[in-house]
Amino acid sequence: MTGIAQPSRLPAVAVASLTLAFACACAAFVWQPTLATFADDSVSYLVMAQVFSPWEAASPAVAAAFAREAFYPPLFPLLLALLGAAHHVAWAHALTALLVAGWIPLVYILGVRWFEDRRAAAAAAFCVALIPALWMNAKGILSEPLFGLLLLATFCAMDGAASEKRRIWLPALLMAAMMLTRTAALAMIAAYALWALTRRGEPVSSRARTALPAAIAIAAYGAWVLLRPAATADSYAQIVGEHGAAFLGSASPAAAIGASLLRQANAIGEAWVTSLLIYWVDGQPLRALLAGIIGGLGLAGMAIRLLAGRPDGWMTAGYVATFLIWPFYDQMARFLFPILPVLMLYAFWSAGAALRLLTRPAMLGSGLIAILLLSLTVPALAFMVQRAQAPGRHAEIIDWYSTPNLSEARARAQRHLDLFEDMEAIKGLTRPEDRVMWVAPSYIALLAGRRSLPAPDAALLPAAYRDAVRASGADYVFLSLYNPRDTIRTQAWQAGTGALLAHSTIVRARAKEGSGEATSILLKTGK
Repeated sequence: MTGIAQPSRLPAVAVASLTLAFACACAAFVWQPTLATFADDSVSYLVMAQVFSPWEAASPAVAAAFAREAFYPPLFPLLLALLGAAHHVAWAHALTALLVAGWIPLVYILGVRWFEDRRAAAAAAFCVALIPALWMNAKGILSEPLFGLLLLATFCAMDGAASEKRRIWLPALLMAAMMLTRTAALAMIAAYALWALTRRGEPVSSRARTALPAAIAIAAYGAWVLLRPAATADSYAQIVGEHGAAFLGSASPAAAIGASLLRQANAIGEAWVTSLLIYWVDGQPLRALLAGIIGGLGLAGMAIRLLAGRPDGWMTAGYVATFLIWPFYDQMARFLFPILPVLMLYAFWSAGAALRLLTRPAMLGSGLIAILLLSLTVPALAFMVQRAQAPGRHAEIIDWYSTPNLSEARARAQRHLDLFEDMEAIKGLTRPEDRVMWVAPSYIALLAGRRSLPAPDAALLPAAYRDAVRASGADYVFLSLYNPRDTIRTQAWQAGTGALLAHSTIVRARAKEGSGEATSILLKTGK
């Protein structure tokens, strides 16, 4: 035929066009000169990236903050640095969007191999591109998009390798990259090693060779731990230790662990539904129920592939199991984000398998899932498009999209915009050599250009708190009602104001519009 693509190639051409359209639209959506929130780790990656950058030197303030942030794996900030995005926030946003766009063709490739149907694979890729969570999470300058890209590439490499050598070395490279992107990869790598070493009917030598990628990945992460600054604290180990001690110290450890597991499972369910719908109306559970059914099919597909001895099933199950015990239930949507396309593929795979059992075409199951998904995600995307067209700067903030109630969304977005103004004010009211203390010090270094210090433990008594401030050598202390590192509680604000207000000079204060209630204060310490 002349001028017409062959039928078997039409799905691939459609997916390529979809990828290009998604990349352009998503990059345009996230392009902005500022961060999109104070409540994620974007600042940490940008601090690391500016130190890594071969194109422009980091400021003294940012260089001094590096040791606090270097417990994050280095690959994503290194990518930002090498591609010139370390000092260009808008380009860093766009680069994150392009990484998410890279998921789409990999979803298609994996779908072709799992479904053995190009049309079903293209339908899955199309549905993944329209998941609202992909667009919303692309606004953060975070490592999850790179991690998700590497995860899909790893599954493609394991599933499509033609020789044992390729089954070992390409996955080894990709798993090492995963491990150097997010520490959460450790659970997946460990699950892969367990799968490799427990395969029945395989000689020990073959099992050991298959497990080699896991060993290489863990060794790569170990090398980073040895190379990073000695002053870097391992926050993850500290978190695990603190929560383990809390469980063991409770009156009934078993009951405490059980309650935690239920809470985490509920958070995972809510995160899944929110990823597809953004919001749902109380008393109208149908859409949430339909999203839950799709999630159930995804988990069923994961379980079937795990029981069938597929490494992707083992790795995904290991990741999900990790977040059943990880304590930050309020961040579950972000944790779930990198595996959303995998769970979506599992849902399509399960629906096709169920239809085959009923002697029906598997494509019928894929079509039903696609229609169901689009009925859920398209209205949510329309909601986001409407919000994105709002005048003013609220549309720059992630909370503007994730909060359905308009008044609440405006208030939550304004909270972040106010903090951006506070950073500018700190830069204007302090000298370059001054040291400024806050609960989230790296924002002071990155956005205000001042050497920063972490605030004392909020549990300290007022006198001990003042002693800690004095001993730190801080010239200024910034206090804010909103704590980026603990968005639920105001303990840090109460501790700081209670200990310092009567003993320091107020340089600047911000009050909530309409109420006069203070929301942030810059204090000059009385050394």
